[in-house]
Amino acid sequence: MEALPRVKESKSNIKVLRKEGYVPAVVYGRGTDPVLLSLDGSFLRKVLNTSAGANVLLDLQIKGESGSSRETVMIKELHRHPVQKDLFLHADLIRISFDEKLEVSVPLNFTGEPEGVRSGGVFQVQLREIRVKCLPGDIPQSLEVSVEEMKVGDVLTVAGLALPAGVELLEETDEIIASVTTPQAVEEPVDGEEAKAPEQEETEG
Repeated sequence: MEALPRVKESKSNIKVLRKEGYVPAVVYGRGTDPVLLSLDGSFLRKVLNTSAGANVLLDLQIKGESGSSRETVMIKELHRHPVQKDLFLHADLIRISFDEKLEVSVPLNFTGEPEGVRSGGVFQVQLREIRVKCLPGDIPQSLEVSVEEMKVGDVLTVAGLALPAGVELLEETDEIIASVTTPQAVEEPVDGEEAKAPEQEETEG
């Protein structure tokens, strides 16, 4: 991915930059000074739509007056427009090494229909991604979580996840991922009895 160096700019200049389709960004980490960059917004949206998602590895080619340099980075934080979610306001990128482990969030992909749902239960998800630590080349795109055998009353915790080799769990093992609960019954008023309005209650007695 091509990137252009930039100097610290005023808010008006940054607005112009975004209007031209660029995303202001900064690269930092690994004991090296931060570098201010401009990224192609349309290309950034394209790479984020790949199977790697937010954990995509970017090989930046930074073009400058004295030639070009390369940085291998990951997206640390992406600031989006509060209304236009596909409009990126700023990107924080972190330098990586393929020999050093990273802490990343990996989405959970629930497969199958729980047995408890077929018998009237309600499937509830408490955790849709987990934090793990691994080498950049070992980052899983997602973790498959089969929930077909879950019955009413069953609870699935982080301890029940199967992690690929080289991937270290950072969540508490008793953290609840999903559960199948009994649907709450709705109490209906007894025939001939209706809830009294506040005004009626005040006048009585």
